[in-house]
Amino acid sequence: MRPCLIIVLIGALAAVAAPSFADEGMWLLDQIPEFEPTLKAMGMQLSSREIWDPKTNTGLASATPWLGGCSSSFVSPDGLVITNHHCAFGAIQMNSTPEHDYITDGFLAASRKEELPYKAGRVTVFKGYEDVTQAVASVIKPGMEPEARAKAIELREKELVAACEKSGLRCRVGEMFGGGKFYLFRQLELRDVRLVYAPPRSIGEYGGEVDNWVWPRHTGDYSFLRAYVGPDGKPADYSPDNVPFKPERWLSLAKEPLKDGDFAFILGYPGKTMRYRIAAAVAGDTGFYYPQRIELLKDLIAIAENEGKRGKDVEIKLASQLKGFYNSVKNNEGMLEGLTSSDLAGRKRAEEAKLNAWIDAEPARTARFGNALPEMEKALAAKNATRQRDFLLGWMPISRSSSLLAAAVIIERWSFERTKPDLERKAGYQARDERTLRQRLFNMQRNLDLPHERKVLAYLFGRAATLPVGQRITAVDDALGATGKTGDEAVTAMLDKLYAGTGLADEKTRLAMFEMDHKALLAKDDTMIAFAAALRRDTVAEEHVTDTYNGEMVTLAPRYIGALAAWKSAPLYPDANSSLRLTYGSVKGYSPRDGVYYKPFTTHHGVVEKETGKEPFASPQRLLAAEKAGADGTYGDQKLGDVPACFLTDNDITGGNSGSPVMNGKGELIGLAFDGNYEAIDSDFQFNPALSRTISVDIRYVLWCMDYVDKAHALMREIGVEPQNK
Repeated sequence: MRPCLIIVLIGALAAVAAPSFADEGMWLLDQIPEFEPTLKAMGMQLSSREIWDPKTNTGLASATPWLGGCSSSFVSPDGLVITNHHCAFGAIQMNSTPEHDYITDGFLAASRKEELPYKAGRVTVFKGYEDVTQAVASVIKPGMEPEARAKAIELREKELVAACEKSGLRCRVGEMFGGGKFYLFRQLELRDVRLVYAPPRSIGEYGGEVDNWVWPRHTGDYSFLRAYVGPDGKPADYSPDNVPFKPERWLSLAKEPLKDGDFAFILGYPGKTMRYRIAAAVAGDTGFYYPQRIELLKDLIAIAENEGKRGKDVEIKLASQLKGFYNSVKNNEGMLEGLTSSDLAGRKRAEEAKLNAWIDAEPARTARFGNALPEMEKALAAKNATRQRDFLLGWMPISRSSSLLAAAVIIERWSFERTKPDLERKAGYQARDERTLRQRLFNMQRNLDLPHERKVLAYLFGRAATLPVGQRITAVDDALGATGKTGDEAVTAMLDKLYAGTGLADEKTRLAMFEMDHKALLAKDDTMIAFAAALRRDTVAEEHVTDTYNGEMVTLAPRYIGALAAWKSAPLYPDANSSLRLTYGSVKGYSPRDGVYYKPFTTHHGVVEKETGKEPFASPQRLLAAEKAGADGTYGDQKLGDVPACFLTDNDITGGNSGSPVMNGKGELIGLAFDGNYEAIDSDFQFNPALSRTISVDIRYVLWCMDYVDKAHALMREIGVEPQNK
């Protein structure tokens, strides 16, 4: 495929990119001017340049930093950040001990000196982006093999990032429309992040897994962090001498009450959607990926729950991991249910048949789009040939599976990649990644629990032993075979050897190994490092499959999406990929089934109605007392006759949007997005205007809890609100 073809196809995409309806779409900021009249008609009082001015890289967008998996917003000139409780959970958990259980009891810093370091945290401030499609597409040459094509694109992206980061910013290239467009994003990464305030878990997670993804909701899902910089104002690692970061913009809180039908927009970092996925891929997700992932997650949950019974210290160590697993398994079950009940794969096949007929009806269209879909199906089938191996292999070296194996993989791969020129290293193992990798090796000590890790590895190795011929993990097979035993006895013997011969449980040893060159590292004969070196060969085989697939898709997917655009003349926005997006809609309830309508607001009286005194419905007594006393202050809503707790909008969001500021037409903060609804949990694949809803905590409930429950009065004054419960 000629490089210019990508540009031509994107021209076709841009021609139909203006939206025809209000709610669907996670839009790039440079697309906002195209539908500004629609926004104005709905209630937006800001211009597109007030949200983001590409000429000056200023605007409201700079007030909405990324937390690396969650979104947030600055709410004071002193670097104060508001986000969800579940987004700050890592900071809460890493600072908790059996003696100071901030997970259960919450935390409020009495002064800035008492704010707690979160050394794993990052607050990443948006500094603009630019279209680099031509620079990336120029490396695609006629006759290139798919893997070579993928590697050439990766190298060009690294070159663009390296040039960008000379300015001191953190940069990345984001792929849009399956490779039809590429953008270079610039961000300021702040590395000194501190926990300021988190409500008790019984507020921040009220309803727990029972209410997760469910409406009506009464969860106070909020917390506060603060970003710090060095005395010179530049990003710096944690130091008591650091000073609060001074953001260019921060949000003020809404001054007028929110009501049904009001306009709402969100700026945030949605993680991943798959709206342009072909039918064959959806069928694979339905028949393989989600069933496999649900089974694995449930097994890991059972292991962690059982291990947590060994004591409060272990329970705290595993709390963050379990929280993520619980959320993922419910999400995946809902996703599978939605994909199956809606027969999305079948409906996409029918749509693709019509698309093919339209393409075949005109020679010019056939020449332009004709073989895109069948070639995509062929590439997917080749990738799926090893999907069982690749799925399981992906779980082995990551920290949620085994910290020691994760450490071994990081250290061994880092030392191996350092033998190459920087731009030729595997992404994630370049010089720019050294600080992050070292920090991971340091941070894992806090949650290290070897008995739990060993049980997880025993489970994963046991599964690996059942993989079909042609999809085996050679490193596992060789290690099991070397024991001279079979079945569970082989797994036990293998683990005995791995743990007896490694020093990675010691923090200083890990960090010292990280500094070694590859030859010296292997000469230490550390058993876990040796296993990681063997596992890397399996990982490289998987990377070959992935690179080949990506190299195929980067020339095929833009043509397929371009065909959809031309056929439908429909609004097109790129799938989410953790880049800053705007989504807009209004406060709106929904009808989940015949005869039932859900109002768009809940109140804190509903908290009491759900109260049982037992988790997950066990509110702090001070909250119940304040509610019983009718202490609403000015946070109550006259129409509701109560303090609003949570609300619904029809904004289009997904994972990664957690913590996103929900704003009114003036750009004032009205709440924090924290969830979607179960009936539309499959919205990563398909948006349903009648059902898809965003669940947010109302800023009035946040303020009421701060004032009447936790007396966070200094923070309230910092964000411009005078407390009433003095």
